[in-house]
Amino acid sequence: MSECGAKSSHEPLGSQGIMTPMKTALIALVVTLSAVAIAQQRDAADLLLLNGRIYTLDAARPWAEAVAIRGGRIVVVGSSADLKAAVSAQAKTIDLKGAFVSPGFNDAHVHIDSTGALLVGVNLLEVHEAKAFAEAIKGAASRLPNGSWITRGDWGAYEQWNVGSAGASPSAASSAGPFTPTRDLIDAATPDHPVFVQRFDRSMYLANSLALKLAGITESTPNPANGEIVKDANGRLTGIVKGSAADLVRKVIPQIPFEQRLVQVSAVLKEAREGGVTTMQDLTTAEQLRAYQELKKRGELTSRIMLRPTLDNVTHARPLGITTGFGDEWLRFIGYKAWVDGIMGSSGAMFFEPYSHDPKNKGLLRDIMSPEGQAGAAMNMTARQHYTEFPPGNLENLIEQAIATGMPPHVHAIGDKGNRIILDVYEKLLTKHNLVNADHRWRVIHAQVVHPDDFPRFGRLKLVAEINPYHVSDDMRWMEERIGRERSRGAYAFRKLKDAGAVLIFGSDSPGTNAARYFLNPVYGLYAAVTRQTLKGEPKQGWFPDQRLTIEEAIEAYTKGPAWAAFEEDVKGTIAAGKYADLAVFDTNLVEVGKAAPARLLEAKVLYTIAGGKIVYQR
Repeated sequence: MSECGAKSSHEPLGSQGIMTPMKTALIALVVTLSAVAIAQQRDAADLLLLNGRIYTLDAARPWAEAVAIRGGRIVVVGSSADLKAAVSAQAKTIDLKGAFVSPGFNDAHVHIDSTGALLVGVNLLEVHEAKAFAEAIKGAASRLPNGSWITRGDWGAYEQWNVGSAGASPSAASSAGPFTPTRDLIDAATPDHPVFVQRFDRSMYLANSLALKLAGITESTPNPANGEIVKDANGRLTGIVKGSAADLVRKVIPQIPFEQRLVQVSAVLKEAREGGVTTMQDLTTAEQLRAYQELKKRGELTSRIMLRPTLDNVTHARPLGITTGFGDEWLRFIGYKAWVDGIMGSSGAMFFEPYSHDPKNKGLLRDIMSPEGQAGAAMNMTARQHYTEFPPGNLENLIEQAIATGMPPHVHAIGDKGNRIILDVYEKLLTKHNLVNADHRWRVIHAQVVHPDDFPRFGRLKLVAEINPYHVSDDMRWMEERIGRERSRGAYAFRKLKDAGAVLIFGSDSPGTNAARYFLNPVYGLYAAVTRQTLKGEPKQGWFPDQRLTIEEAIEAYTKGPAWAAFEEDVKGTIAAGKYADLAVFDTNLVEVGKAAPARLLEAKVLYTIAGGKIVYQR
């Protein structure tokens, strides 16, 4: 596959055509020796999978029936009859009975920290009424040890547009105004758990009585500048705080205990293996890395985790000699994560023209990589512009430092102006350092709305487009309302990006943003890529259906593509001898269903997940 760096080979002209006796004898000897070597490998196999529909993604042999595994690696791929004849009695054998096998899925975009917090803590994204809110908080309190804070939540994300909506009409709940809970809903269920949860748009936060007490907030506490402590008609605290008043609570929330962090990561690993995911590419903090190392030491790391610290860490990592591939086969550094703009869910993505529903707003630049942002200070517009624009801003300076380490930048860009900014920065630096035609594998994360003039630049600059296909299924509910029909033609434009020459790789973006829930299970991304429909099958023809991908392209973008983008194509991404034995076994033939009845992709279940030659999940 040319786009993933596969090299073509051509047989010399002198070796074609004439078969001499000597040549015939040599070929026979090679075949005999190969057969002996294969038999020896089969005899020593730890695990043998037979009678499957094995989709290898290996151009030399796209389909097979059987796989032999030894010591965490694939040793033979072939027919069931061939492999079964030489199987050793010691090998564990699984009769797949026609089940579908693919390379283990490689999720190119996971937030393991926040996914774990959501799975173990509280998920309020779909909640916008009192009973469900109280039950969700009560459930989180039952899962967490006493004293643990219950945070985040993001209630009301689907209040305006219901789950599965294509954006045709708002939900009935939204007409009554935003749901606003009070501490009375949750105090009885949380006497031993401080609660500080937020509405999805950060317009308000709810603290229970215990959290208010720990923060020292009483009825007599004055409102801080640019903030409000909300009280009812009788002057009693409701628990709602807004603006800078949230900082009064936020500053007393401690770091989560290490054991709780391990529980959260373990919950993500469970969800990953249940979905056939054997590699996750993560936005990684030091605390998370310590948790991964501990779980690896305990033998409980069931997915390989590719590490992506934030780009500002290059100033520390570079002197330590941390470069691409630093680590081992389970924990490896693969790049630096950075941001240009905000997200669509909060109308923070940067556009050349204002939002259709908010004419004064064109989005914002992210301040995370700026010195001011690291200090937590609010940035003025001059500082925000300095973050990206020329003469060189902080983003450009940090990428230039990353070039010296060989660790590629992976930069978030959502709006058409946000994408233009990162393309300009990339083009300037790739040209300056003579890297345009090098094997650099720099990424644009999301590439969510691209100006028509900028699609060709992805191919010309040889960029990787790290996209999240399920975004289209969920986000279409608000896209045309926010940026109109015409600009939406450049949104989630998978086909345009691929045809322009970008290398497409898929990630779930689990657990989602503050405005949406994105699932780790890859069947959601496959479904979205081939249908461009909501989970309810709307619109019938697909949203901008000319941007759909084939199921083969979608599976490749979830397996072979991410392996290549992480410089791991020699050990991952296809089912071939010598590769890691990372496999996903499904009860549904994803290729056949993806072509004939793609809605059935959502019903596909994993039967086995194999990572490093070990069965880490069995349904």
